[in-house]
Amino acid sequence: MITRLTTSALLAICLWIPTAQATNFDYNHIQVNALGNPSGLGGLARFAFTEGAHFVVKGNTQFEGDWYTSGGVGFHAPVNDFVDLYGELEGAWLKRPGDRRHDTGQFATVVGAGMRAWVAPPFEANLYVGSIIFDQDDSTSLVEIGGRFHSTEALSLGATWRANGLEQNRLIFSVRYLY
Repeated sequence: MITRLTTSALLAICLWIPTAQATNFDYNHIQVNALGNPSGLGGLARFAFTEGAHFVVKGNTQFEGDWYTSGGVGFHAPVNDFVDLYGELEGAWLKRPGDRRHDTGQFATVVGAGMRAWVAPPFEANLYVGSIIFDQDDSTSLVEIGGRFHSTEALSLGATWRANGLEQNRLIFSVRYLY
C-alpha cells in the first residue's frame, strides 16, 4: 500500500514539474577573450551539430612562448526554463610560460561540466568545473565563475574568474558573437 502511494506521488510530482524542451542558450558562437593577471589574448568557438551536442575549440596565450589550445565535443541540455547544463571532453596541447622541459608542449585531456542560468532577462550567470589530466599521476582542477550581459541577440559581454593549477587566478573579459 505504501509503495503504491509513494510511486503514485512520485509520478504525480514528475508530471507536474515543468520541463524545458529546448536549450535556453545558443551554442553557436565565437568569443574573443582579454586575459588579465597575467595579460594575454584568447578565443573560444562552439558549433552545435545536433540539438543536444556541440563542437568546441579554445585557445589562449600570454605571448611569452606559451600557448593553450584544445578542441573536442560537448553536450548541452535544459534543466528548466532558465538553466542549462553542459559538459565538454577535449584534447589539449599546451605549453606553460617558462617550461624548459617540454619544448613542443604537452598533451592533456580536459573534462568538465558547467551550468548556465538566466538571472534576469539580459543577465546570465555561469559556473564550470573540470579537470586537466596529463597522465594517471598528474592532473589539475579547473574552476570558472562568471556572468554575461546580453546587449543584443547577437552580442554579449562577459567577465569570468578562472582558477586552475596551470596559471595564476585570473580575470577574463570577453566579447561573444552569436551566429
